[in-house]
Amino acid sequence: MTSFDDLQARFVAAELAALGRSSPTGRVLQPALPLPARDDQALWSLFDAIPLDTPLYTASGTEFFTAYSTLIGALIAGTNPLDPIAAAKRRLADWGTKPPAWSVGSAGLAKQLKAAPSLSFPFSSPEGPESGFWGLWAGSAPALGPSVQFAAGNVSATLAFDHVLNFAPTPGDWYVSSAMSLAYNTRSGAPWPSGSTVTWDSTFGPNGTMPRFLAALTVASGLKVRVTSTAAFSAADQALILLSAAAGLWPYYLDVASAETSVRFDASGQIAIATDNRSTAPIVIAATILSAGAFLT
Repeated sequence: MTSFDDLQARFVAAELAALGRSSPTGRVLQPALPLPARDDQALWSLFDAIPLDTPLYTASGTEFFTAYSTLIGALIAGTNPLDPIAAAKRRLADWGTKPPAWSVGSAGLAKQLKAAPSLSFPFSSPEGPESGFWGLWAGSAPALGPSVQFAAGNVSATLAFDHVLNFAPTPGDWYVSSAMSLAYNTRSGAPWPSGSTVTWDSTFGPNGTMPRFLAALTVASGLKVRVTSTAAFSAADQALILLSAAAGLWPYYLDVASAETSVRFDASGQIAIATDNRSTAPIVIAATILSAGAFLT
């Protein structure tokens, strides 16, 4: 019998393939994330968050700008006027206390998204894991109640987006990529300071401050999802699903503020779900996570 985790794993693989994202670097968001209009800082805060190495996109709590500033502050600049460490120190000094920025803001994202191509793809999971996924509605347990029945049925879905964009801005003028590359490609010795707590391992190692980076967001608009399952739900389970639908239903868990979700049951208790986002506002559905080595070399 198919579990909800099995269903989710199959859906994520199908979605990433349709989006052209490979599983090792592609991550999905749970729930999908509507972006506020004309809010550069909200957008850039996503790129400023160092992600965890988890099946779902999850921010670690470490800020890229803060970790980068600590690193550049500790590294030893060379005497060459073109030395990248010296350039990075000057850039940070010139940037001052402003919050970090990236090369494209929310207005640029909206413009790119409007010109991006459409996408649609089918999904099916025959009757029949990755842990950490939700169940049928936002926050629900995948191994309990209606979620178990839903996944055990023949699940079919059609997903369509008016526009889908791989959004990959670069860090702003506070950042010097060559300084980061030099630090990454030099395990010890200059420019690393002797006897410092700031080392290659404490920065780029598995438990370091910057072991991986958010390289891109997959942003969509005009989302339309239709989902059915041949599972037969009791009257009590139908009532529970209808009550929980406002929190957002599988697969994107968009709440009533972001999407209109309707649920119908036929005479045998089989479910049909329709989800349409309420506006053309961007919705983040996936992320591309790169290791420090892939991001910096």
